[in-house]
Formats: sequence, structure tokens, C-alpha cells
Amino acid sequence: MSAFFIVLTKADLWWYIFSNQCRVIMDLITTLFTVDTFLKVGFGSLIGICLGLTGVGGGVLIIPILQVVFGMQIVMAVGTASLISTIVKVNAGYSHIKAGNVEWNALKWMLLGSIPATLLMTELIVHLNNSASLQNVVTFVIEAVIIAIMLFALFTMYQKYRSSESAIEAKQYSNKVAVSAGVTCGSLLGSTGVGGGVLLLPAFNTLLGVSIKKSIGSSLVMALVLSGLTALNYSKGGQSDVMTAVLMSAGAVIGVPIAIRLLKRFSDKQIYLSTMVVISVALLMMFV
Repeated sequence: MSAFFIVLTKADLWWYIFSNQCRVIMDLITTLFTVDTFLKVGFGSLIGICLGLTGVGGGVLIIPILQVVFGMQIVMAVGTASLISTIVKVNAGYSHIKAGNVEWNALKWMLLGSIPATLLMTELIVHLNNSASLQNVVTFVIEAVIIAIMLFALFTMYQKYRSSESAIEAKQYSNKVAVSAGVTCGSLLGSTGVGGGVLLLPAFNTLLGVSIKKSIGSSLVMALVLSGLTALNYSKGGQSDVMTAVLMSAGAVIGVPIAIRLLKRFSDKQIYLSTMVVISVALLMMFV
């Protein structure tokens, strides 16, 4: 009788372990294979294509998508978008470095000004957002600044699109100009999560005179560093959705290599036009 009891107990124990493992696997499958998951991976793929092709697609596209499609609050959207941008731009940045699409001297001086500015601004935004009385003000200001940045970038890209058929002359820029531009871009990217394509791209291309293809690569590498710092500070303040970031990043990894191949076939004018379309779509989403 005692032996039978021991055998029965062991059998029950193994069944308990097996059923628990099955339950964990089923929970994982249920989590992964949902409409929400497929939407996040799908939008991530679209963002990866836009990012690799135009340098735009980090905060400027992700933040409106997170707000409009997934109903995320603006500060949480900025933190999550920064985390996604960091993960995605590792792949995109490496691809452009490998393709020789980075202007290292300009990038060095831009980073010198932008890194301290990004750190200071992210700390300030997280601190202000923790105050219940200031949350609405913070939300309004961030959204207004994002829209202003998009309009500025759209105007800049349109000017470059109109003049893209003429030869682009290389500019001689001072290091002070590059550092000052870095401070401005770093402050805005740290506060809004937007800047990789819509700020850094025009800064490299228009202000510093870097070619459009090298501007795309340089802006991606710089945005990788700044987005990483922004994501770190926002995550420390509890303002990021890690699971959403992972799923959308997985989708973007699929899209970036496709974009890199397309980039080799696009003329400068086609790149400018594609960038304007992406920014225009994101701008319209901010008003939905």
C-alpha cells in the first residue's frame, strides 16, 4: 500500500510539472500570436524600411503610431520610441557604416555637443512628468515641439528636393557650428524622441554640407547614440514599454536590409521625395 502511494505521488508530481510547462508554452504562444503582436511587428517592418531608406522613421514615425494605433501617452511613447530606435539603429547604423555612408569628422563634433544636452534634457522631462500638475503641460509642449520639428524638416527637405538636380557643393564648416548644432539637436531629441531623420539629417546635409547618402548614414549612427541615452533615462523613470519595443524592433530588423538595397538604386531626388512623404504621413497622424 505504501509503495503504491509513493508511485502515485511521483506520477502526480510529474504530471504537475508537465501541465505547468504546457501552460507556460501556451501562455507564450497566446502572447506572441495575437493581432496586437502582428500589428506591432508589421508596423516595425514599415518603420525599418523608412528608416533605412530615408533616415526618418525613428521617433517621427514611431511616436504617432504608438499614440494613434496603440493609445500610448506621449511621454511613455517618447521613451518607448527611443528604445525601439536604439535597438533598430544598431542594425541600420552598422549597415551604413559597412556601406561607407558615414562622415566621421562631422559626426565627432556633433556628438560632442549633443551628448551632454541629451542627458540633461531627458532628466528634466522625466522629472517634470512625475508631477501630476505638470503632466498636461509637458504633453502639450512635447507634441507642439514634435509638430514644429516635422514642419521644419519638411520645409528643408522640399528646398533640397527642388535643388537636387544641381550639383551639391561641399561646404567648409567650423567645428563650433557642428558642436552648436549638436547641442540643439541633442536637446530636442532628448525631450521629444524625434530627431534622427528630421533634425540630424537636415543638420548634416544642409548646415554642414554632407552629401545626402552620407547624411543618412551619419544621422543614423548619431541617433543610435542619442536614442540610447534617451531610452536609458526614460526607462529608469518607468517611461517605456519594453515588450512593445522588442516586437516592433523585431519587425524593423526585417525592413532595414530591404531599404539598404533600395537605397543603392535611388537618386538623390527620389530620396528627398521619399523622406518628404514619410514626414508628411507622420505629421498627419499627429492631428488624428
